[in-house]
Amino acid sequence: MRAFLLPSLLVLGLGLPALAQAPSEPAAAAAPDESWLSYPGPEAPAPPPDPRPVRSVPSQFSRRDVEARVPAEPLKPNRVSLYGGRLLEPGKLGAGAMLGFPLASVRLSVGLLPWLDAGLGADSLYGIMNEVRGYVRLGILSGEEAHLAFSIEGGHAFFLNSPSEEQYGARYFTGRRNWNVAPGFVGSVLLGKRSRGFLDVRYLLAFDTQPYQENPLGGVPDGVQMGGNLLFRGGLEVPFSERTSYLVMVGGNIQGRDEDASFMPVVGIGVVTGF
Repeated sequence: MRAFLLPSLLVLGLGLPALAQAPSEPAAAAAPDESWLSYPGPEAPAPPPDPRPVRSVPSQFSRRDVEARVPAEPLKPNRVSLYGGRLLEPGKLGAGAMLGFPLASVRLSVGLLPWLDAGLGADSLYGIMNEVRGYVRLGILSGEEAHLAFSIEGGHAFFLNSPSEEQYGARYFTGRRNWNVAPGFVGSVLLGKRSRGFLDVRYLLAFDTQPYQENPLGGVPDGVQMGGNLLFRGGLEVPFSERTSYLVMVGGNIQGRDEDASFMPVVGIGVVTGF
């Protein structure tokens, strides 16, 4: 009996580890979670619109700030001058008007060549005398800051009264007569960054075609009498845009006829513009 039990126990002890190492039956597969099959699920309905107005949030940089950061185009130099020594560029037009004492005037000029421009003008002693003039300017010197030109003007004047009817009239104040020619020199120089100072010096030859006998014993006067006056003008052309300038002028006439004022001051303000 003991001999039988020992071998049986030995076989049982050797078989237990083998049974422990035997593979177990495969577990049944777990059922899938069907809640994931429809992920992410039906779309939620959109919320109703908010009746309150939507305020836009201002940007960190406004349009004005952006424009301020863009460098402005530099101002172009003003090259339109009618009263100084700078000539108009070929094909360009210039116009000027001035009110003052003793004359008010207007003029229109056109550039013909790099060294020549010409124009027409009119002077008026506020209706007592009116003169239509033509003029040319010939460039002599031209630089970045200074210019010099020779100018000659000529015109015909119309007087409200005859010489015998006036004593202190248009002839007395202006020194002009029926026909007038005034050659001279005009110079200008740049003052500061933009303003142009100018000086105009010329000699006025006045031809009187209406002489009259002042003294009964003086004899019959010549058909044409000539007189001379020295004219000088100085002033500023102050540009405020690329083509337009303010004009300020002062000066005087030294008049050679005995019946005229020996000296007549001249002042004027106006504007000059180009096209």
